[in-house]
Amino acid sequence: MLIMKINIASVLKNSGALMSFSGVVDMGKFEFMGSNLSFESPVSVSGNISNLGGTLEISAKITGEYSTECSRCCEVIKKKIDIDLSESINEDFSGADEECFSISGTVLDIEGAVKAYIYNNIPLKFLCSENCKGLCPVCGTNLNIKECNCDTADYDPRFAIFRNLQ
Repeated sequence: MLIMKINIASVLKNSGALMSFSGVVDMGKFEFMGSNLSFESPVSVSGNISNLGGTLEISAKITGEYSTECSRCCEVIKKKIDIDLSESINEDFSGADEECFSISGTVLDIEGAVKAYIYNNIPLKFLCSENCKGLCPVCGTNLNIKECNCDTADYDPRFAIFRNLQ
């Protein structure tokens, strides 16, 4: 399996140079904001690195698919990602975010940047559809599949004593 280590020797000292790259990043399974996400296959990354007079411009497309549970009805759903990565690094690597980029000689590892872009583009809540009705708070029936006859009147239990007042 390829990982996102790129030998940039051909563009490092040549102003105007351009190179293409492609590879994959294995995201696996992880918890994100209380939800479990599972990437069944590695995320694909392809793009270009260009030297613009002392600045390395990295642009790439990140694509993949993960599964998780709907935040309302708990059904398993699949979501696609299609993210544009765009970063600039000085030729001497000063100012490079050490959590996103790892440099060893002329090898640039962008796996951290790919993961950061994925984390920053994943929604905080997941829905199977905008119209998801969720689960009945009384019996747990999936209201997208069938209706139930439970009393779901919304009231504050601290004021329950006042419900019987006439």
